[in-house]
Amino acid sequence: MLQRYIHKSRQIKLMMAAIFLAVFLSGCSGAPEHTKVDFADPIGGSSIVTAADLIAFIEKGESDVAKLSADISLEGEMLRITKARQGITIDGNGFTISGAGACVLRLDEGCSITLNNITIYGVADAIGCLGTAFIGGNGAKITGIGNGIRSEGSVTILSGSSISCEANKGVGVVSSGLTLQDGASLTAEGPMGGISSSGDIFVNSGAQLAAYTEENYNAIKCGATLTLEDGSKFIAENRGSFHGAEISMLQVNGAVTIEAKGGKNSSGLFLFEQLENIAVIGSCEPQPRFEKGKGSITFVDKAQDLPDEPQPVATPVEEE
Repeated sequence: MLQRYIHKSRQIKLMMAAIFLAVFLSGCSGAPEHTKVDFADPIGGSSIVTAADLIAFIEKGESDVAKLSADISLEGEMLRITKARQGITIDGNGFTISGAGACVLRLDEGCSITLNNITIYGVADAIGCLGTAFIGGNGAKITGIGNGIRSEGSVTILSGSSISCEANKGVGVVSSGLTLQDGASLTAEGPMGGISSSGDIFVNSGAQLAAYTEENYNAIKCGATLTLEDGSKFIAENRGSFHGAEISMLQVNGAVTIEAKGGKNSSGLFLFEQLENIAVIGSCEPQPRFEKGKGSITFVDKAQDLPDEPQPVATPVEEE
């Protein structure tokens, strides 16, 4: 009995020694090999880390939200937003989507997209629109070496959005019309102008439109009517020598703010036609110029100073 006990005890000791030796040898062989786990879900839209993931999400994703977990370079590819995939959101989490194609994001006619906390950087244009487009989001910076946004149709900035556009060589936003919905904010800058719209521009209640340039182009050019609704704000600044804003006609509804600044030999605000007497909050340097019409623009310091029925305080200088 005693011998059996001793024999069994020896077996246990030998087994323990073997386990200890195996553990020791594995520790000396280097760092343990870890299994790589990929949490990316391009179809579901979570943790997008590669261009292939993002393209797959855009083309056949099963959700409406993509969340980036890394900077993404598309190289020559484009993200094509079609009718079937319009209305999606890209949450950038501070990352950048860049591309060397004709544009980084291309929206088909009538399509929309929401961009949050992201930079879109294009070697040519950052966003290209084949027709009417709807763009929303917050913390979106859209930068193109050519243009920030270039649209064949009108562009609408969705309610409550905050977007900035910048061009290194061209215009911040080029379109055939521009609308800022209630509470939206759009800032645009480029050497050939911040904003160039061949059609009407609407800045709705509580919205702010700001355009800047440092060259001999208008900070903003509107080929039709610029309409400012109650509580909106319009900023145009030319840090070069030309007009801050060049507009065909100006329509003001309610208490609005205009801050316009142009080159010393030009005007902060140049209108082709001004037929009515209007009053706004803000300033214009140099003073407004009108090509034709006997209307006027009065600038006051605050809303309380706006007259019930605006009257001209000075005769604007007419362009010769």
